[in-house]
Amino acid sequence: MSDSEIAFRAMLLDEFTPLVGHAFAADCEPQAVAITLVAATALRPNPVAPRPPFILIFHTQPEVFLVEGSYVLRCGQWGPDRISIWPTLAPPDGAPGHYYQAVFN
Repeated sequence: MSDSEIAFRAMLLDEFTPLVGHAFAADCEPQAVAITLVAATALRPNPVAPRPPFILIFHTQPEVFLVEGSYVLRCGQWGPDRISIWPTLAPPDGAPGHYYQAVFN
């Protein structure tokens, strides 16, 4: 299956909590880049949401900047799965580089 055929799927926070601190490979051209999951946090419950909402925060090194969009990510036995990310502000104590968020409502 090619990356263009990988569809979005319902994901749960429990899939990501063990992966905090791990580097994912984001499929990009001309080559994949490393994007590290730095936080996986539950959001305020929404009684009409199909799953409990959560947010993921990723980080890349300063020389890597990903534009807003959907990327196919892999991490060990997890993936490949498509996730939409967009740039966000760095946390006050964050490492140098770029930060991205993915919100699952």
